[in-house]
Amino acid sequence: MNEYIKSMRKYIGHERLLIIGASVFIYKDGKLLLQKRKDNGYWADHGGCCELGETLEGTAKRELLEETGLTANGLELLGVFSGKELNYTYPNGDMVSNVNVAYLCEDFSGELLHETDETAGLQWFPIDELPENISPTVAPALKRCMEVLHERNSLDSAKPFDIQPVDPYREFVDRQIVESWAGPYVISKGILHDTRTQGGFTALEDDAVIGYILYNIVDSDCEITVLESIHEGRGVGRALINAVQQIAEKKNCCRLWLVTTNDNTHAIRFYQRLGFSLHAVHINSLKNAREIKPRIPPTGNDNIPILHEFEFELLLTVDRSK
Repeated sequence: MNEYIKSMRKYIGHERLLIIGASVFIYKDGKLLLQKRKDNGYWADHGGCCELGETLEGTAKRELLEETGLTANGLELLGVFSGKELNYTYPNGDMVSNVNVAYLCEDFSGELLHETDETAGLQWFPIDELPENISPTVAPALKRCMEVLHERNSLDSAKPFDIQPVDPYREFVDRQIVESWAGPYVISKGILHDTRTQGGFTALEDDAVIGYILYNIVDSDCEITVLESIHEGRGVGRALINAVQQIAEKKNCCRLWLVTTNDNTHAIRFYQRLGFSLHAVHINSLKNAREIKPRIPPTGNDNIPILHEFEFELLLTVDRSK
């Protein structure tokens, strides 16, 4: 128990305390490393509460090192988890309401510890053979972790596809964009783009288009204006972005960027997994966008009101010798 929690307990006793923490799932060769906790006998990931002034990534790395002896060389955000599912009462009667930031780590180093003050043991489990007595507060983050890992494993065994320039398939792509975006025009940060004039790539499987991407280069910036995977979960989006990134680097662009709307939570997670950083949030930008394109619907995925634009960027290495 850290000093902050100890001091708070002096004032509130066993009453419920809001706890902010971070945890890590370690993955290697199809297996997850879990710890068996001494306090309740449950299997869990590796983590704990944030110290005052500490970053959440710092918490995750510190707790992982303390509990396993492993050093996280890289962390991938899985999500932020909260709510009644994460309420917990410790054996001593202390009640907490947890907010947990969970990470996945596949790049780590160090030697495993056999036992610590908090753990009764560490064990590698195949992801399809996890133990039944998983800590209830871990379950939401573990579910998300399994979704990410199963998606990646399916990509490894998926049928290969080809990436080709968009022009030979322009008629098909134009029809798809009209259906998906209510016309050939898309808007980003108040700028209207005619997708029919932009360069891009298609993903092909047996000569059938299963995804496409369009881009626009202005000065040293390369913007992805349209990205669609007709067959999701195949790595199509990742491959198409890689193709545009190669073009952007050849053109000596400084960054690759795009916007997505606040309802598109799947895309927000996807871009971060690819290494894009959140550059800006354009609050209520869809109000102006609807003045330009009134056919933009009021709600989107999961019936979420479409209000804001999230701008993501990937900084590129510029070759100044060109």
